[in-house]
Amino acid sequence: MATQAKSSLDLGVMYQPLNRDAELGVYGWRYLFQQLATEDIDFGVVQWVQYGNEYFAQPRNWLRQALTAWQQHMPLWIGLHSEPDYFAQMAEGEAAQQAFFNNYLRSVNGTVARWQAWQFEHQQQFLGWYIPLELSDAYFATAEKQAQLHQFLRQLRERLGTTPLAISVFMSATISPQLFGEWVNEIQQLGYEVWLQDGSGTQALPLNQRQAYYEKLNCDVVFINEAFIQTSEQPFEARPKRDDELRKTLEQNGDCHRRILFSLRYLSHTAGLLYLTDVTRDDAHTGD
Repeated sequence: MATQAKSSLDLGVMYQPLNRDAELGVYGWRYLFQQLATEDIDFGVVQWVQYGNEYFAQPRNWLRQALTAWQQHMPLWIGLHSEPDYFAQMAEGEAAQQAFFNNYLRSVNGTVARWQAWQFEHQQQFLGWYIPLELSDAYFATAEKQAQLHQFLRQLRERLGTTPLAISVFMSATISPQLFGEWVNEIQQLGYEVWLQDGSGTQALPLNQRQAYYEKLNCDVVFINEAFIQTSEQPFEARPKRDDELRKTLEQNGDCHRRILFSLRYLSHTAGLLYLTDVTRDDAHTGD
C-alpha cells in the first residue's frame, strides 16, 4: 500500500443528530464546540440533516443554529438525508435497491435546496456533502449489484455538480479483502471520498480479519474510528470507549489515513451535554 502526505485536516468527528439534542440550546452548543476546538480535531461531519420525515427543526430550527455555531470553530462536511428503511431495502436484493436509488435521486435536490442558502453563507467552512448511505459488501457482493450501485453514484455525482462528495463503506467479509479494496478504488474513481467504518466498536468481525481488509486500502481512504463499544444489538446500546481503548483503536489502522471519530456524543467533551439515545421517538435511528 502506497504512502502519501496527509491532509492538513487529519482528524474529524462525526455528529449524528437526535431529537433530544434540541434541549441543549444555543449556549450549550457554543460551550460544547468551544471545548471541542481546544482538542486536536480539525473538522466536523454532520451525519445527516434529514432522517426520513424528520428535519430537526422543532420546536425551532435548532440543527441549523447548532451548525452555525460549529462552523465558527472548524469546517464541516454536511450529510444529506437518510431513510429509515435503507438497510431493509438493501437487504431485499437488486430490484429493491434500484427502487431505493430512484427515489433517492428524486428527493436529493430538495434536501440540497433546503441547505443551499446555509452552504453559500458559510462557503469558506463548507467541505462538501456526505452521502449517508452506508455501503456494505454484503449488499453489493455481485458484479451486477455493484454495476447498478455505480450507475446510481454516477447519476448522483452529476446531480450534485462539482461539490466534493464523500460516502462510507463497511466490511461484512462477504467478499475477499482484495476484492473489497478494488471495489473501494472503483468508488473513489467515480468522484467520491471513501470513508471506512473500522468496525472496532460493533466488533462484528475479529481484529485480525478487519486488519486483513485494512491492508488492502489505499491511503486516500479515511477511517471512521468507532469511539464506542456496543453492548446491545436490539435495541442498539453502547458505552463510550475509555481513552486507552480509543488510543488502541487509532494504533490499529496504520498512520497514513485521515480519521473521523464516531461519534461526537461518545467523546468526553459531551459528557452531561448530549444523550446517548433518542428515547423520545420510537423510530429514531440511534447508535452506529
